[in-house]
Amino acid sequence: MPGQTEIKKAGGFSFTEILLATMVLGLLVIYVFTLISESNRGTASAYHQYLAEQVAREPLEVFRFLGSNRVRESLNTGIADYKFNEWQKIETVSAATGIERPEDATAFERKITVTPLTHKNMEAILVQVSVRPTRGSVGLGVGLDQLSRSTIIVNQR
Repeated sequence: MPGQTEIKKAGGFSFTEILLATMVLGLLVIYVFTLISESNRGTASAYHQYLAEQVAREPLEVFRFLGSNRVRESLNTGIADYKFNEWQKIETVSAATGIERPEDATAFERKITVTPLTHKNMEAILVQVSVRPTRGSVGLGVGLDQLSRSTIIVNQR
């Protein structure tokens, strides 16, 4: 209509629109940080499981190399700093063997059990290694308090 002045709406966002956009962005930021945190937690758990696995496999490999007879001869004394039937803390460097381990491996302790096996004319040994976190250290992962590995070493004639 002639004579009436048109009121133009000013460009921009209303307070409600800005508040809604801020809430949506805030929820997205919280979600992203939660994802990053869970990812870091999962990575740390996998790393500790890997370390525990390596701590368990080390004596198995050493004993395989030494052979059934040598391990059988050492049942009462242990071999180097591998003691049998007792929990031992893991050191970063073995005093007896010189084997180096990551600093984080000291968060674990292991127990090595050696059992002689005889069947007919075959002699062997069963080596079982259990690894668990020391008190107050990071665990092995969700629901995993202890990791065990074993092998049978047959006497080579």
